[in-house]
Amino acid sequence: MLTYGSYLGYGVLCQTRDLLLPSGSHLRLIQQDWTTFFNIWFVVLAADARVGVVFMLAFMTAPLAMAFLVYHTYLIWAGMTTNESGKWSELKDDVADGYVFKSTKREIYGTTSTGSSSCSWPGNSEQILILTDGDPPTEGDLELLLSNNNVQDGHAEGPVDRRWTRVRSMKEVDNIYDLGFWDNLRDAVKLRVK
Repeated sequence: MLTYGSYLGYGVLCQTRDLLLPSGSHLRLIQQDWTTFFNIWFVVLAADARVGVVFMLAFMTAPLAMAFLVYHTYLIWAGMTTNESGKWSELKDDVADGYVFKSTKREIYGTTSTGSSSCSWPGNSEQILILTDGDPPTEGDLELLLSNNNVQDGHAEGPVDRRWTRVRSMKEVDNIYDLGFWDNLRDAVKLRVK
């Protein structure tokens, strides 16, 4: 809409320019430098101020709207929201620093969860991630994990729990919200996701 508004405003301002500078004017016949070009357009904008202001507003904000469209399309492709992009960025830094460990629900809890029947989201993961200070979790940390406390706040003494493996790359992390571009797009426009 902003691009179309710019186009319409430019068309109206061209008519104003034609009224101010007839086709036989010497300013239209000579090769113009940039100063002359901008001076002519400033006069045209001042002569038709209402259309000029709307044209300038639409013309200057159209790239911003286009940038938001491109960024939003990228987020749909990546399967995340603006808020999540910041969180994934932090998780990426923590993975690079070696603070993140992973395991599966089956290994930690002994069973797999099939998910709640009230949840309509098609994505599911058996992966559990834990953020530490860089030391692998110990066997005594399981009680702290089950009580939803931060493992490192009360780091238990004991041997390293072999069920946890250090995450070396973001490719190892499951993003249950990334269903692929087309399914993410369907979800964004509130259509049923397969």
